[in-house]
Amino acid sequence: MPAINPIVASLMDHFIPQPQAIYIICSLAFGSLVCYVARWHRETVGEPSILRELPNLGKRRYGERRIDGTAVVAGGSIAGLLAARVCSNHFTRVVIVEPEAWLSTTAGLAHDPRVGEGVDGMKPNPRTRVMQYNSMHNYHIYTYLALKEMFPDFEDEVRKIDPDAIARPDINVLVGGRRLSVPDSCYQGASSMHLSIGRPTYETLLRKLVRRNCDNVEFATGIVTGFQVAGKQGPDSTRQRVRSVTIRSKDGAETTEPALLLIDCTGPTQAGLKWVSSPSHPLKVAKDIYDPKMFYTTCEFEVQPSMMDKVEVSGGYGNARGILLYIPDPRTDRRTLYIFKREHSTLQIACGGWDISDRPRSIDDLRTFISGFKSSEAEPVPGYVFQILDVLELNKCGESATYTDAKCAPCYFTKYHDVLDKVPTNFIAIGDSVMRLNPARSQGCTKAMIGAATLSGVLNQTMPFFDTESSDVYLPKDFGKKFWKRHSDRIAPLWTESKAGDYGWESTIPVEGETLKDGALLRWYGRNFLSVAFKNEHVATVLYNSSMFIAPGSDAISPGIVIRVLWAGIKEYLGFTN
Repeated sequence: MPAINPIVASLMDHFIPQPQAIYIICSLAFGSLVCYVARWHRETVGEPSILRELPNLGKRRYGERRIDGTAVVAGGSIAGLLAARVCSNHFTRVVIVEPEAWLSTTAGLAHDPRVGEGVDGMKPNPRTRVMQYNSMHNYHIYTYLALKEMFPDFEDEVRKIDPDAIARPDINVLVGGRRLSVPDSCYQGASSMHLSIGRPTYETLLRKLVRRNCDNVEFATGIVTGFQVAGKQGPDSTRQRVRSVTIRSKDGAETTEPALLLIDCTGPTQAGLKWVSSPSHPLKVAKDIYDPKMFYTTCEFEVQPSMMDKVEVSGGYGNARGILLYIPDPRTDRRTLYIFKREHSTLQIACGGWDISDRPRSIDDLRTFISGFKSSEAEPVPGYVFQILDVLELNKCGESATYTDAKCAPCYFTKYHDVLDKVPTNFIAIGDSVMRLNPARSQGCTKAMIGAATLSGVLNQTMPFFDTESSDVYLPKDFGKKFWKRHSDRIAPLWTESKAGDYGWESTIPVEGETLKDGALLRWYGRNFLSVAFKNEHVATVLYNSSMFIAPGSDAISPGIVIRVLWAGIKEYLGFTN
C-alpha cells in the first residue's frame, strides 16, 4: 500500500474499528484516495518486477567470462544454495561454508522417506540449526519458475522423487470457513504449476543440483567467524570492503579465504550482524522485532492413496495435492489448518495458530482441534476433513505417525538498507539473515528466492574494475547499495502486510513503539478485498496472482479494485452481507 496523508492515516488507524468512522472517512476520502491511487499505480506499476529476473537466473554472465575471484556464502541451507547457484554464473569460484558436515555425505544427499522413525511420536531433526526442517512448508509459483531457469534438469530430477511433485496449486482455500474459489484460468499453462514436496526433500534436491550443475562451487565444513576489510578504517568509513573471511573448522582450526563477495545466509543466526559490529568496525543496525506467538504442529502419516478412494475431496484424493488451507478470521478464531499430500505416500496435517496451546499427538487430538474451529459459516471445515481422519484411524496410520512441534521465534526485519554508507560495499545477506516472517503465510522459501533473484539482477548489471596498484579485481563501490535498495523494496511489503495481519490478534506483542492499532487500514482493506474476491472473478485472479508472486502486488490497489473495495466497506457498515 502507498503511504497516504499522515493525518488521514492516523485517523483511520485509530478509528477503523468503529463502523461509523469507516463510513465517514471513506465517504470524505473516497474521491481523493481513488485519484491518488490511480496516479500512484500509473507511476509504479511499470517499475522492475522480480519476474524480470527470471530469464537470466540460469545463464552465464555476458560474454561467458566470469569475474576472477571468490564469492563466499556463509550457510548452506536453502538461501545459501540458491545464492551459490546465482554466484556460479558470475564468479570463477564459489565457496559454501556450512557447519553440518553430514549434509555432504551419502545420507545428506538421499531422498529416503523418514516416516515412522520418531521416538515417542516426535520426528528426529537431523538439521540442528534449522528448527522447522521437518515442519510443513509450501512454495509459491515463483519458486517453481525460478528453479526451472536455474537448473535445466530440475523437473526431471524432482519427478524421479515423485511423479506428482510438480502439481497445479488448486488448493481448497477457506478463509474464516468461507471457500475462496480461484478461477480456472489461473490453472492454465506451465506457468501455473508449483513445487509440492517436503522441506527436507527440497533442500536435499537443491544441494544435489548445485553439486551437479555448478563445477565451480565448493563446500567447506565450518563457520565464518568474521571478515577483514580493506580501505579506510573506522565506523564512519564509506569505502570499506571485505577483503577476506576467517573460517573456523569443527576442530577449531582457522583459515583465511579471500572474498570478492560475502553473503550471509546463516538464517536466524544472523552471523552478519556479529561481523559488522566487531570491535574493529563497529556498526549498529536497527532491527524491528515483534512476536505473533505462533505455534503449530506438523503431523505426518504414511498413507496409501487407495485407502482414500471414498473420501469426497474435490477431484478425488488421488488427484489432489493441496487438500486444504484454512485461514481464520481474526474476529472469530485464531486456528489454522493445512493438509497436503507429499512424496513417499505421506500426508501432512499442520495445525496451530496464534497463541494456541494445543499440541496434537494422535488422530483423536486432531479431531478435537478441528472440531473447535469457530466461524460464521454453518460448516467451518468441509466434511471430507473428518472422513480423512476416519480413514487414518481405520487403517491404523496413527501407529507410525510422527509429530513436529514448532514454537516460532519472534519475527524481525534487520534494516541494513538504513546504513548503506556504513556496510562494507561487497557484503550482503538474504533470506532469514535479513527478515523472518510468520511461517503461517509460507513466504520464507519464496523470500530466499527473491533475494537470490535480486542478487542475479544486480550482478548482471555489475562491471568489476581492475585496481592497478594492487593488481586485484573488485566489485564497484556502489554494488552493495544497489543490492540493498532493490532487495529492501521487494521484501519490505512482505513485512508490512504480514505484520499488519498479525496485529489483528490481541495476543501479538508489537514492535517497540508500535501498538496493535497500527496496520488497521491494511487489515480493513484486506478484509473487504476478500469480500469482493469471493464474488468477483477478476479480483480473485488478482489476489491469486499477486499472492503467488507472479504479478505485482500493486495490482491489488488498481483504481477499479479500490472502488470495489471501498464500496464493500460501506456496505459492511450499512449491514449488507458481502
